[in-house]
Amino acid sequence: MKYALALLPLLLLLSLLSCEPRDEVITDDPTAVLAFSGDTVLFDTVFVSRGSITKRLKVYNRNAKAVRISEITLAGAAASPYQLTINGVQSPLANNVELRGGDSLYVLVKVNINPTNENQPFLVADSILFRTNGQQQHVKLLAYGQNAYFHRKGAIGTALWDNDKPHVLLDSVLVQEGATLTIRKGSHIYGSNKAVLLVNGRLLVEGTPEERVVFSGYRREEAYQAAPGQWEGIRILTKSGDNQIRYTDIRNTLYGLRIGNPGKAGTLVEGCIIADAYLDGIVAFTSDVQVLNTLIYNCGQYGFGGLGGGNYEVLHSTIVSYHNKLVRETPLFVVTDFIPGTEIEDKATSLRLTNSIVYSDSHAMEDEVLISPLSAATEISHNLLRTSVYIPNWQESDNKLNAEPKFKKPAKFDFSLDTLSPASNAAHYLPRLPLDLKGQARSTTQPDMGALERTID
Repeated sequence: MKYALALLPLLLLLSLLSCEPRDEVITDDPTAVLAFSGDTVLFDTVFVSRGSITKRLKVYNRNAKAVRISEITLAGAAASPYQLTINGVQSPLANNVELRGGDSLYVLVKVNINPTNENQPFLVADSILFRTNGQQQHVKLLAYGQNAYFHRKGAIGTALWDNDKPHVLLDSVLVQEGATLTIRKGSHIYGSNKAVLLVNGRLLVEGTPEERVVFSGYRREEAYQAAPGQWEGIRILTKSGDNQIRYTDIRNTLYGLRIGNPGKAGTLVEGCIIADAYLDGIVAFTSDVQVLNTLIYNCGQYGFGGLGGGNYEVLHSTIVSYHNKLVRETPLFVVTDFIPGTEIEDKATSLRLTNSIVYSDSHAMEDEVLISPLSAATEISHNLLRTSVYIPNWQESDNKLNAEPKFKKPAKFDFSLDTLSPASNAAHYLPRLPLDLKGQARSTTQPDMGALERTID
């Protein structure tokens, strides 16, 4: 009896050790199948030969017991353009993957698409197959491939960028002195994280209201559509002159346009939309710039800045900051005869600001306009401006000060005017700008302030 009592603790220990947890017991029940975070892994436009981002598919075992996934594979096998990484191993096939009850695992997916002869986006499909307890399940893989012109680091002479395929800037591209880069209407240019377009010659962007030119970041996923700082932007250098940028969208940049060509023929920016710049929308240094019919919104610093002197004309433009996720500490609109942090000061400066809106929803910024010296402002008329310091100077000349513009849907970045907007019917007709940003005719007697003429719903 005493021997039996002595063996009892040992028998209890062995009993405990032999009790396998329920979630580790592998079931062969054919109804014990898997669940997935989605039935499709979808890649937005993937530029051919460049590869995609990595997407994650989560695989769940919602059963109480463990399952053994006998096979995870690509339907297209080794010929598939897709790549899988399963449990840290990149392979188109994995066998006998055990998944405890209530547990999950990630399958990482990438795609590399080979070039074709097609100019339009094309569909590339495959699927991931999962075999568990004799049952087969699948998750679809879909990507849209797009052939493109790839521009690598280097200098170019006179060139024409056509609109039959997108253009992808992989690094810094320099337009040489004396050369002209012409970009056809309807073109799309995508910048990678190292990309910048440097212009030491001449830049002609031929967008129209119907066929705009678009510069944006390389990433095409929805989460990146309004993300700033994805590429550097367009930089006009000292030897450049007589640039014309018409009906063009410039988005996702460090800065949209950075202009520094003192003494050269000016830069025309007409009918453009510049948005989501991490720093400035347009910033110019001792330069001559015309901004017409242009919308600039949600930049991290200046919407428009003319620094160190220069000649600036801003007509029928909307420069605003609403629902801006970037923390901004500078006014939206700045023109000065000096460059902060440098010895450059007292440079000849002139500004004409007419029929424009400069406003924000910021509680911290009472003054969204800074002009120094004030004598540089040759004309400030028929504008809607947010300012406290310039009320005595600009309350005449048909300006409207500190009156909420009443945009239609600023939360959705629609900066057209609502019916009750104080900017409606408040501008002065300019014969040189009979059409607005969208190509709509302006009233010849009572046009609206800003880049967008109000339309009747």
